[in-house]
Amino acid sequence: MRWGRTDIDRLSPILEQISADLAPVDGKKIVVLCSGTGEVAFWLGEMMEQGKVTGLELDPESLEIARRGVHEMGLEATVEFAPAEKQRIPSPDDAYDGLVSEFIIYPTLAPTEVGQAEMARVLKPGGRMMLTDVIVTRKLPPEVREALEMIGMDYLCEASLQDFRTWMTQAGLVNVTVQDVTPTLRAVWESRREMDRAVSHQEGYSYLLDNPRYGLGKAIYYIYICGEKPKTSR
Repeated sequence: MRWGRTDIDRLSPILEQISADLAPVDGKKIVVLCSGTGEVAFWLGEMMEQGKVTGLELDPESLEIARRGVHEMGLEATVEFAPAEKQRIPSPDDAYDGLVSEFIIYPTLAPTEVGQAEMARVLKPGGRMMLTDVIVTRKLPPEVREALEMIGMDYLCEASLQDFRTWMTQAGLVNVTVQDVTPTLRAVWESRREMDRAVSHQEGYSYLLDNPRYGLGKAIYYIYICGEKPKTSR
């Protein structure tokens, strides 16, 4: 799902939550998993005088765009990008103060399959992990899936809020919080429906915003998850 500038401005509370959970950002080593064309990494890097943000991305074209952006924005001292791997993070243990995996505001074209345990591995003790995702908690009929794809909702993680809390805990993280940010996204989707006059898209908006079984807040949720790696072994 690609958002316009106005959409992204409305979604800024999610980015602000990421920076609050990482605070202070300056001086830290942060990895951005599935960094796309680099926007979240740039946003974090601009808060730094020291430290480093490393973006990891599977899609070669997006990676090249991000690397060009480093030089265009003059962020060589604080931001770098490298190729991602599908199921592991190519970094040693205890390498980062923070990890961000952001699928809502700037979603990548090529998601990885890296699990929470692998993400936790590369965090330093006391490091924090921030994830965003869009989930579906009930099997969607093919016609619903097809209609949602027509409006750009072509990525849905089949899981529940409790699943994410369990996965974070099983990965050894503590102080785990799972926030439902669906109301923020609903406002964005409602605005998009008002602006989108394409007849072929109206069924998708209806399923997403009006359907009492399959819509937002019924079967589809946007979530924000945060957890911390213990400072000492338990």
